[in-house]
Amino acid sequence: MSSYFTRSNLQLSSFALVTVGWILSVASMGRMDWRVWHLEEDPSSVISSGITWVGIWKVCFYSTILHPPQEKSGKICHSYIKYATFLPSDFRIIQNIFLFACILGAMGKVSITIAMRNFYLGVPRRSAICNPFIIGGFFYISAGICILICVIWNYHSVFTNQSITFPATFHIPSSPETQEIGGAVSMAIVATILMLLGGIFFLSFKGGKHTGILSSNVEISRSKRKIFKIKEKN
Repeated sequence: MSSYFTRSNLQLSSFALVTVGWILSVASMGRMDWRVWHLEEDPSSVISSGITWVGIWKVCFYSTILHPPQEKSGKICHSYIKYATFLPSDFRIIQNIFLFACILGAMGKVSITIAMRNFYLGVPRRSAICNPFIIGGFFYISAGICILICVIWNYHSVFTNQSITFPATFHIPSSPETQEIGGAVSMAIVATILMLLGGIFFLSFKGGKHTGILSSNVEISRSKRKIFKIKEKN
């Protein structure tokens, strides 16, 4: 019985890891600070702070000119889709890979949920218990690798100070003076680690022949009642 609980704790811990990892990956994808651009000083620029945050799906900056009348300074954001022609090809590839990683994570979550259900209900066939864990682990490891590719690619773009020719309506120069990695990358790295760890744990799970935790508890309860009845007769 202790082995059942050990396996149960391992699967619950792994499920928590990959769930948090998947949530962090989605959150990091929506953040604006994958790259932080430091612009050259220009008195005529509408960007008051001299800093622009470049995300996968939007770019933002603070401006004292392009802001609501009731505020002294406001954050201005411009969104863009993956089909935007002004985005470089490597940027669009990162968008597609990250979307694919999130889809893989969602598929892994469905597979693991089915596997957990079968594990607790005690589905008698080994394939019904073991395979969903393996498939889910494969999905999460693949998602982690995809996000890792995006992180590495982003590091390369930052360190080589690559530019993006934004439309004139964005009021953003095509290249910064310098740029650095933003906080979204740290979140993506944590998400990658969690999903890889959880996926590896799921892949290492060996179903074994058992009747499930819930069904095992029922059998134990029945055995105790039989023993109690025998003692009463004696």
